[in-house]
Amino acid sequence: MAIVTGIEATRTRVIVYADGSELARLQKAHFDKCRLEEGEEFDPEQWIDRIAAAQFADAYEAALTSLDFCARSAKELSNTLKRKGFVQPAIEATVERLRDAGLIDDAQYARRMAESQTRKPVGVYAFKRKLMSKGISEDDAQEALAAFDDDQQRAACRVAAEKLWRKYEALPRREARAKLSQALARRGFGWDAIESVLDDLVESF
Repeated sequence: MAIVTGIEATRTRVIVYADGSELARLQKAHFDKCRLEEGEEFDPEQWIDRIAAAQFADAYEAALTSLDFCARSAKELSNTLKRKGFVQPAIEATVERLRDAGLIDDAQYARRMAESQTRKPVGVYAFKRKLMSKGISEDDAQEALAAFDDDQQRAACRVAAEKLWRKYEALPRREARAKLSQALARRGFGWDAIESVLDDLVESF
C-alpha cells in the first residue's frame, strides 16, 4: 500500500504523487474516473490498472490518429502515448492490439526506412544508430541494413564527400584528406567506402 502525497491539477492534466514520488501523469478526464485524495491509502498497482482500463479506448484512438500522420515504430508510438498522459499498461495493451492487427510492424518499418535512406548520402552506421534510437531490434535492423551494399555506400559516400570537400579544399592535401575522412566517419560511413572515395576524389581536385 502507499499514501497519496500530492496531486497537482491543471484544467486538463493531473500529476499524482505516491509516497513522495511521481506515480502518474494523466488526463484529468481519466483521473476523474478513478479519483484519489491527498492522504489516501491505496494500492498503486491496482489503481494504475483501473486507470489503464478507463484509458484503453482513448489510447487506441489516439494511436490510430498518430499513425494516420505517419508510420511509427512501437517505441515511437509508446512515447507519443506517454506524452499524451496514458499509463504504461494502457500503452502496452494498445501497442499489442495494433501489432495483432498488422498496424505496427517494426521489421517492415525498418525496411521502408532503409529503402528511402538508400537514395540519400547516408552512412550505414548512422542509419543503424537511427533505427536503434527508434527501438528497432538488432535482428530487424540487420535485415533492413541489407539494402546498404558496398556499391550503394560508395556512391552515397561520394555524394557526401563532394559536398563536404568545399569546406576543406583550401587546406593542404594531407590535412584536407584527414578532415574529410573524419567528417565522413561521423556521418556513419565505413572506412572501406571512405578510402575508396578519397583516393579518387582528392586526386581529382
